[in-house]
Amino acid sequence: MSIMNEIESRRARRGLSTESVDERAVAGLVYAATLAPSCFNSQPWRIVAVKNEAAGAQAEAMRAALTLGNAWAQRAAWFLVLCTAAHLDGRLEEGRDYAYFDLGQAAMALQIQAQHEGLIAHPMAGFSPSKVRAALSIPKEIVPLVVVAVGKPGPTDALSDKQKADEDSPRTRKPMEEVVYQGNFGTPFSTLP
Repeated sequence: MSIMNEIESRRARRGLSTESVDERAVAGLVYAATLAPSCFNSQPWRIVAVKNEAAGAQAEAMRAALTLGNAWAQRAAWFLVLCTAAHLDGRLEEGRDYAYFDLGQAAMALQIQAQHEGLIAHPMAGFSPSKVRAALSIPKEIVPLVVVAVGKPGPTDALSDKQKADEDSPRTRKPMEEVVYQGNFGTPFSTLP
């Protein structure tokens, strides 16, 4: 059984429905994230799930923390705040702090599970970390690195013209020979799909 379909079809879509997403479905996404591998099995991820209800103080603060370019995420059913800190994971020579890599693995597992469930899970860097930290009581030594907007697919009317165009544009990737090497840096891998 291959999961290549989920990997190939995964996109960071923005067209969200205002329809709710069941808490059990979100539990499945965060469970997938916690199954990601990590250096020394440190499991350095910390995830704060915020249901985006109009009257919720945390939800209101999360919406206020988004940048203007991420205004579309106001429709998300949930905000998943993925956090870590260097001291939570392997700290290897030459400044290689594995916590951030391992959090990325958890984020990808979460996104693949969302894709499998027919949900959108869009990771965002466009938010105010200080506002998120204050709203969710995140300790100062923990970094709120990414906010993932989770929801069901929906209309694109809340998107800018550029975002609407991006939503249905062909998926583009750099040619593999530019990013995958064999033997030496810069020598293209000999067998590419």
